[in-house]
Amino acid sequence: MRWFGPFHIERQVGRGGLGAVFRAVDSRSGEAVALKMLPPGNDPLAAQRLAREFSALRQVAHPNIVRALDAGEENGIPWLAMEFIDGLGVREWLSVINDPVPLEPEPGEGAHGSEGVDLDVLFDEPDSGAMLAAARARSFLRVTSLEAALDEDEQKEANSPERLAALCEALAQICDGLAEIHGRGLVHRDLKPSNILVTPARRAILVDFGLLRRLSDDRVTDPGRVVGTYRYMAPEQAKNEAVDRRSDLYSLGATLYELLAGRPPFNEEQHYQLLQAVVGRKPPALHTLNPGAPQALCTLADRLLAKDPADRPGDAREVAMMLRGVGRRFSSGVN
Repeated sequence: MRWFGPFHIERQVGRGGLGAVFRAVDSRSGEAVALKMLPPGNDPLAAQRLAREFSALRQVAHPNIVRALDAGEENGIPWLAMEFIDGLGVREWLSVINDPVPLEPEPGEGAHGSEGVDLDVLFDEPDSGAMLAAARARSFLRVTSLEAALDEDEQKEANSPERLAALCEALAQICDGLAEIHGRGLVHRDLKPSNILVTPARRAILVDFGLLRRLSDDRVTDPGRVVGTYRYMAPEQAKNEAVDRRSDLYSLGATLYELLAGRPPFNEEQHYQLLQAVVGRKPPALHTLNPGAPQALCTLADRLLAKDPADRPGDAREVAMMLRGVGRRFSSGVN
């Protein structure tokens, strides 16, 4: 263990070229925090993003939005302290939802080893495959099948009433959080499965606001660059055009698609081809990849993934209502 300013660092939980995230204890409050630190000699743009993230989120208090607690600089290293969330990514959480006792890696164990999640991998968001992972030896195994439909066993697991009810409620909660930040004139710009954590109490929380943008800010914050995760970004974001709350709803649709189909809407490996697909092609129909997926959720995913923002649902509250309406049918055992 070591100290960084007022923080007693316990372990690293994430790493990447943009910096690292640690579980730490704030000696001033005794509270466990997720401490994001940029590397020495960091990109000034990265430091600006960190400051923007804290400035925008410091007044937000919502159960489905990660809390930003404090920010500063120590020995030339910018840092941001956030609420530490003891939970699983939504993909992994849904993969063990039917287990009697959900398995979670012990500190220093599991799929990511002692150094935590590779943030560069999360930023690139590689193809996730079927994502119907089984927790074996306290490590999540992922099955990759990017072209074929889910087989009978995979469909049975993906479409179990309990999993579908949990999926609907988790994404509805994320919509509740989106409604809060959208109401404050903010856009997340990087909504994807790895940025949704779910606690043991089934509270879904949207994290990583590093690409947050104010709708009222007409400055070019990333000149000449397409920012976000290509696989989940809206066509207008891929074209470096203006984004609004409907851009986040597209990303929510891409997430819903993946959690039903076991693969993202587009699986091209090269960035240029992937951007072309996002901008100009429709993804494979969900029912061809998961024939047993509920039609209501397939239709909702199609609407959210519309190329034209005007063809998407109007706001996150509307989507939350639709998700909860579908989820109630599965909670009551009616398909």
